[in-house]
Amino acid sequence: MNIGIPKEIYIEEKRISITPQGVHTLVDHGHSVFIETGAGGDCYFSDEDFKSVGGKIVYSHEEAFKRADLLLKVMPPTEEECDFLVSDQILLSFLQLGLCSRNIIQNVITKNVTTIGTQLIGDEQGHRPLLEAMGEIAGSMLPQIAGHFLECTHGGRGSTISGFPGIPPASVIIIGAGHVGMHAAIAFKALGANVVVLDVALEQLRRVDQYFRKQVLTAMSNSFNIERALKFADVVIGSAYEFGQKPPVLITRKQISMMKKGTLLIDVAIDQGGCFETSRPTTLSQPTFIKEGIVHYCVPNILASVARTASRAINNIITPYVLEIADAGLENALVHSPEIVNGVLTHSGFCNHEHIATIFNLPYKKIRDNKRG
Repeated sequence: MNIGIPKEIYIEEKRISITPQGVHTLVDHGHSVFIETGAGGDCYFSDEDFKSVGGKIVYSHEEAFKRADLLLKVMPPTEEECDFLVSDQILLSFLQLGLCSRNIIQNVITKNVTTIGTQLIGDEQGHRPLLEAMGEIAGSMLPQIAGHFLECTHGGRGSTISGFPGIPPASVIIIGAGHVGMHAAIAFKALGANVVVLDVALEQLRRVDQYFRKQVLTAMSNSFNIERALKFADVVIGSAYEFGQKPPVLITRKQISMMKKGTLLIDVAIDQGGCFETSRPTTLSQPTFIKEGIVHYCVPNILASVARTASRAINNIITPYVLEIADAGLENALVHSPEIVNGVLTHSGFCNHEHIATIFNLPYKKIRDNKRG
């Protein structure tokens, strides 16, 4: 199979979907891999690194698309890139709802492109390997982001995360105890912060309580508890996530106006539309804005700032699935791999995710209905 790796063109996106290690594996199985020149440069994988393991370098964005049966991307295609898509192609990428338009989804349906959301690949029990890995990395790096933007030069309160003798540490409120929230709690607690975790699921809070042996406070996530926590917060992490649905507004504009000036809000759910009423997408070069005296950090592709680590994690997880599709062919892979089926968003001219079909008013059919019998 011909596999294409175009260079990412989303604003300041520096990751690549596969590393030379993954290319070596695919080439070793007899597949041809076409990498756009410079595609791995921002995470220090050179063209020569790819050529040395059998990859073929192409010199235009369009060629990387049109030579491929299977496309591997990090970010969703832009409307411009949709013009390069070829009928019956397969596309694997993150497909964040907050970064897609109806035109993009309609375009891939019209061209009969099978799109697979890499973050949704996983089993029936809800285990999503790539989503979990990205959550772990993002959660672990949030303290370094928070420490930086709490500095006075960025409009923050001028506080450190850690406390010192006679000086209390920062109070960090984490709303959502999934993979991002849990690993953020671990990282902030390791620095000595006072951490409070809120979630709507009691079982998630029980997991946090047991892991930290009651050294982290937990509370049910509701407007009453959130409002109380906001009054003493120095950092607030919004990490509510449910793919295919816009996150609920966890904090309103009115509540934000009552917070301590210089508090930092980090909206990890901004790639799905955001969970704070005042959120809007920002970029890595201009990651924050101040609203109501509160610093907002709302970068959708937050892991592009640690592109090499993130790219290696993506490669390690998706390469076996890519290999399964390339070796067996798409239809066989969909029959034999329920994990891949769970990631399919469009196939055979239909949207295969009910919530997205409803939001964008698209024709809907379950992928399993297509594969039955």
